[in-house]
Amino acid sequence: MISTCGQLYACVYIPEFSVQAVVRSQSDLSYDKDSLAVLDGAGSLQRVVGLNPQARHAGAENGMTRLRAEALPNVKLLKRTIQQERAAHSALMDCGFSASPFVESTCPGTIIIDATGAHRLLGSAMEIGQKLAIRASECGFQVQIALASNPDAALHAARGISGVTVIPAGEETLRMAWLPIEVLQLEPEIAATMDNWGIYDFLSLSKLPTAPLVQRLGERGLQLQQLALGRTERKLVLSEPATEFQETVEVEEPLELLESLAFVVNRLLQQLMSRLRMRTLATNHVQFTLQLEINSEWQLKWDRPWRGQIATYQRTLKLPVPTQDAELLLKLVQLDLAEHPPNAPVQKVTLEVFPAAIQVVQSGLFEPCAPDPVKLEVTIARLRALVGEEDESGRSRVGFPLIQGSHKPDSFDVQPFQPEAEGKEQHQRVTTPIIALRVCRPSLPTTVELKRNAPAIVRLQGRRNMVLNASGPWRKNGAWWDKDREWSRDEWDVELNGADGNGLYRIFQDRRSGQWFVDGIYD
Repeated sequence: MISTCGQLYACVYIPEFSVQAVVRSQSDLSYDKDSLAVLDGAGSLQRVVGLNPQARHAGAENGMTRLRAEALPNVKLLKRTIQQERAAHSALMDCGFSASPFVESTCPGTIIIDATGAHRLLGSAMEIGQKLAIRASECGFQVQIALASNPDAALHAARGISGVTVIPAGEETLRMAWLPIEVLQLEPEIAATMDNWGIYDFLSLSKLPTAPLVQRLGERGLQLQQLALGRTERKLVLSEPATEFQETVEVEEPLELLESLAFVVNRLLQQLMSRLRMRTLATNHVQFTLQLEINSEWQLKWDRPWRGQIATYQRTLKLPVPTQDAELLLKLVQLDLAEHPPNAPVQKVTLEVFPAAIQVVQSGLFEPCAPDPVKLEVTIARLRALVGEEDESGRSRVGFPLIQGSHKPDSFDVQPFQPEAEGKEQHQRVTTPIIALRVCRPSLPTTVELKRNAPAIVRLQGRRNMVLNASGPWRKNGAWWDKDREWSRDEWDVELNGADGNGLYRIFQDRRSGQWFVDGIYD
């Protein structure tokens, strides 16, 4: 076993990284069952750059042209996407940072972790490797992991041995003796030389006489022999944790239904939330960008010209508190898309979440229970879908009212709900209202007959109502410096003798237009 007081390095390697980067974003593909080949290039110049063992067994080869690959039975051809590979490698880095703050991004699909001292939290070397394998599986990867006392030994063992491998210190030469020479990723000239010499594994390379090897291959030959013996020592080139959490998927057939689009978004959200959980983060800001497929039929349907063949549709969701719940975020995205659907089929989906610290809210012992802020946000989104987002005045229809700094009656705005800041003192003046005014929005136009410059008859719902008592007028005006926003009104409080009994009302006359309105009813 590796000594707990010595150096310990863990290498996480993704076989056929280009294939797995595509598979993790498409739930209808299986890396173990399907024969998959990844193509890269332009048009007819596309060639196979990655394939899984099933495709290799079916006859596919790296460098094969698209035309030849299409002739192979049961081999699915996939398009390589650099954005997907970047997102996949970022997810792998998040997996490494979940175990240690010291992570090297060795190459795409491969990382090396300095796990020295990690046994105090994660257990033995084998347990560390198994936990890394589980976390990589949560990100959608099938990985090979090796742990050794130096980085290069862990790297080559991970490339050549499947599963989780632990190499005790001092046994590197013995345990890696049968690794194929290909795991060293030799230069073409050196690989050809090794093939001519009949060197096919680490054992053969390690037994070559050192002096003739250096004479023929120079310092590179000595370095390769030391790698085969597992005796190299170097420091990791550490990487900083990523601050961008983004996932992308490009579909083969454009998505026309919101249900199909939600299915794709759900998978991306699950991947992003898994990455956030490994980094002990959450999000309160989600942004999704859709690339739409534009063609002549859609142009005719919309009756508008498009300069290019690709249009971008972008929406942003902001939550009151950070969350890691992918299902709630999916519901919010579905409600937003139902209210603001894209106007063309979706070709590509990019989802980005902005990380935020997890907030732990603990209510007071004697405070009433309040709904979860994120679940409340879903309820608010459903209400917004029913009543609309804004009224005729441009105010939000759902939220809490906020009085504006103006003397204009009914001057307020509607703000989104926000949780109360922790530890914030609330100084509220408790008052007991004597009477309440139910404001009419919008104010109801009416006709008023005057007697001695005071209201005498007010017409409501087609009936003439006699004014028993009247108090006023109270003249109010404002924004006199802006002709477009200027307002002026005379208000009256009146008691009317109606068919259903007496009632108290507030009425006013707009002094600019001369029109009378019912402003509200007193309770």
